[in-house]
Amino acid sequence: MDLHRIQLKFYLNPPAHLSPEEAFRAFSAWIPVTPDQTLVDVADYSHLPDGPLTVLVGHQANYTLDHSDHRLGLVYARKQPLEGGLLQALVEALKACRRLEQEPELDGKVSFAGSEFLLVANDRLRAPNTEATHQALAPQLDAALARLYSGPAALSRDPNPKRRFNLLVRTEASFAVADLLHRFEQAA
Repeated sequence: MDLHRIQLKFYLNPPAHLSPEEAFRAFSAWIPVTPDQTLVDVADYSHLPDGPLTVLVGHQANYTLDHSDHRLGLVYARKQPLEGGLLQALVEALKACRRLEQEPELDGKVSFAGSEFLLVANDRLRAPNTEATHQALAPQLDAALARLYSGPAALSRDPNPKRRFNLLVRTEASFAVADLLHRFEQAA
């Protein structure tokens, strides 16, 4: 399945916290110093009760501090085709998480759980929330997860047809974002 409009959400490790204001400042600082992407603007949605809090809008992808499932995390939302497909989208999402972890202004208080992420297909026409979509995506997903994790990963899907196709990916082992990025670099 050739699907490029996907969202990947990596969750903050408790008790790590990132406020909408801190994300706004960090995202704003990324705009002039990210030459490999066209980053346009930062928007504040922190007035919403449950959803996106701060959004960095880009041409290729958006980055969002998100609380839509009652868990704080970073959403990498791919909008344009990407060479390498799902695997490369995972790498880009992990790079963004790592960039926030290393943001000097945040003083090391942000860390992401590499052992769990949410994948959402942002294309209801090409990827309806069905088992058939899961099966069509399985070869790409299995290959990506094999490179990402050394052991098995549990997949769960909310089959509600009113929701977009979604998979929550979890592993028993604990992984730091930096370690996962290192695995990708070694395999490349």
